Amino acid sequence: MAGPILVVDDDLFFRQLASDMLARHGHRVVSVENGTAALEEAARTPFDLVITDVVMPGVDGFALTARLRERDPDQEVILVSQRTDIKGSEMALRSGAADCLAKPVDEADLVLAVDRALERAALRKERAQLRDENMEFARFHNLHQRCLELISQSDLEWLQERIISELSAVCDAQSAALWVLDDRGDLVLRAYRGLLDKQFLAERMSPEGPLASRLKDAQPWFARDERSAVLYVPLMATGEIVGLAQLSDPLAGDFRQEHSRDARVLADFAAVGVKNGRRMMALQRLGLRDRETAAYNLSYFTDYASKEIYKARRYGRTFSLLTFSIDNLPLVRVRQGAADAKKAVRGIIKALSKIIRDSDVIAKASDQEFYLLLPETDFFGAMMFVRRAVAAVREEPEVQDVEQRLPLALVGGASTFPKDGEDFDELVHRCRRRMDERRASLQRRLMLDGLPFWDEVDLLLGTPNSPKLPVDERAEPSRRGKVADVLFDELQAEIARELMRDPGSRGLLYVGGPEIRSDLPIAAGLESAPPDLSSRIYLLGRRMDLESHPALTPVFLEGDERVARHEFILWLSESAAYALIQRRGRGATWGFHTSDTAVVDGLISKLQAEYDLQPY
Repeated sequence: MAGPILVVDDDLFFRQLASDMLARHGHRVVSVENGTAALEEAARTPFDLVITDVVMPGVDGFALTARLRERDPDQEVILVSQRTDIKGSEMALRSGAADCLAKPVDEADLVLAVDRALERAALRKERAQLRDENMEFARFHNLHQRCLELISQSDLEWLQERIISELSAVCDAQSAALWVLDDRGDLVLRAYRGLLDKQFLAERMSPEGPLASRLKDAQPWFARDERSAVLYVPLMATGEIVGLAQLSDPLAGDFRQEHSRDARVLADFAAVGVKNGRRMMALQRLGLRDRETAAYNLSYFTDYASKEIYKARRYGRTFSLLTFSIDNLPLVRVRQGAADAKKAVRGIIKALSKIIRDSDVIAKASDQEFYLLLPETDFFGAMMFVRRAVAAVREEPEVQDVEQRLPLALVGGASTFPKDGEDFDELVHRCRRRMDERRASLQRRLMLDGLPFWDEVDLLLGTPNSPKLPVDERAEPSRRGKVADVLFDELQAEIARELMRDPGSRGLLYVGGPEIRSDLPIAAGLESAPPDLSSRIYLLGRRMDLESHPALTPVFLEGDERVARHEFILWLSESAAYALIQRRGRGATWGFHTSDTAVVDGLISKLQAEYDLQPY
């Protein structure tokens, strides 16, 4: 049914006459007495046709037509005037009117002009509707194609990048970020693009807490930060959270409801694509494992490592590569047989598999060498993992069974991207160099692994009559002998300065001595340490005047004569390894100091075990 017709004339008789004529032919009519009232009425109600007198006080017919056409260029207008000259008709048509009738108006002429105008209006509406439907179809077809593409690929790295690209496209967003649920149940940042600054993006978020209610609704929601409108889009599959996308910096300045609707559709397919990608990765891993050890083969590992390198470069992330070698495996095979050699390899892989995360990858590079890739792990974390790995291997029953007859010479090395190299070969080379350093270390040459902390201290300190420590050019230097009385204090002050220069560097520092005092150089040097100091620092000794410190943790050891007779500094960080142990006597101070990472790590590990201290 056609919409209402607006009749505008200051002559009440004409308004009533035109209304009656049109009503007899089934038209709905609204009439007003001037142009101002007509504009107000048109603002409230859309009219398919406006019939207006030309000569009216205030806003005349020509002005009214122009104002109506500003609002709607397709507005149908019929002008009615007393003028019958050609010039008047020409002016009427130039104003944009569809027709011009002269008073008195014949009913047949009026009805014919109205029918033509309404037919044109109907055709325009139909054409606009078809155009909108075609555009809507094309939009949905485009969205459908985007959705199909997201579930047609199994490569998770490609998919994560594609998800934010497609969401940005359908929502006209210039910036986007994507968090994906990891094996620990946290949302981890996997991709971002546009105008975002990574330092302001959370690396990891919990789906619980403030996010829980939002994610439970499974609906996109709008927000606004200091810079831009933000649209959050949860990725849900079968009622489970898979990820969360953040879209910002919309081109139009704000997001619309259709953006939320399209993002929801795309996100549903994206979630299915992520789940499928994970399943495909699991299947690929099953087919690429060594049958005896279940470790991945080297081909898969190098491909995985190349993808991790790309991600680390793209997003400024870090990861660590670890290598482990059973140096005496050929000897085990000769002396005890192939069965024991296989059991040793199987036990080591089993022990490592128990302590790695789902995102970590372990591969068998050769019969006696293994690789591990630890995403999102810095060098200090890698060193701590090497320690845990060796301890886990020693506790594995199959390894213990083999070692009853012949101990295994297991050595590990670590390297970190980009600190130690920016390609796979560089990282492997750095790992092997560190393995060589451990092979040459005092830790192995003096067979210190089985000694308790204080027994090792006594061995390393020795006496003036003890033989010299063995020297190997491949190992970091170690010395024993007389040391300056001020060395202990000077080292504390220097370490404090180093920690203040780089408070974000992770590490462990143990300072032990007869008394825990507030005037120790390490305490004074870190008095103004920032609250986000990443290194953990412990003072060990008898309680004195240090009650609390913003950066130090005191460990009170009352009555331990061994601590009372010694002073020591054990420091292990991403960039440094150093140990100083000294014993003061009536004469000169006797000490041992080293930068041998394996010795320092071993001392720290045994100190933690001796006094039940919390590992990092």
